[in-house]
Amino acid sequence: MSRATRRLVLVRHAKAQDPAGTADHERRLTAAGRSDARELGRWLKERKVVPGTVLCSTAVRTRETWANVSDAGTLGALIEHDARIYNAGVSTLLQVLQEVDADASTVLLVGHAPGVPALADVLSEGQPGTEELAAGYPTCTVSILRVGVPWADLAPGVASVEAVHTARHSEH
Repeated sequence: MSRATRRLVLVRHAKAQDPAGTADHERRLTAAGRSDARELGRWLKERKVVPGTVLCSTAVRTRETWANVSDAGTLGALIEHDARIYNAGVSTLLQVLQEVDADASTVLLVGHAPGVPALADVLSEGQPGTEELAAGYPTCTVSILRVGVPWADLAPGVASVEAVHTARHSEH
């Protein structure tokens, strides 16, 4: 596979309900969060970002984020819900991604802060485009990284930033 065709799409889940009275893992998206996730799906579709593999945390808010992104962008993909992604740090997220099928050209991961933003920073360390990541990584933010090595060899500094976008539906 050509190095230029491998892309990693990192998504922080959309806005979730306040945790009062609900276990963190079970928090659902707010109406604004669902709207933002659909906007993100449209944004990805416009840019022809079509993941072949989706890795998603098992938390309700990440599963709902992907469902709304996918519906709005009509993105069909093999989805894997992986409990390791829930509140994972960089080393765990790297391990999950290093296990991706070598033939996968575009992988999308839906996870949480601080792990997802930290992973984007680490993978693109020393590469062009990192100033976009420094602006922050609010809910429903996506970073698209170009990866220059096989998935099994993911390590700090092996990716460049193609795009960073925070989806916000205009009604809120």
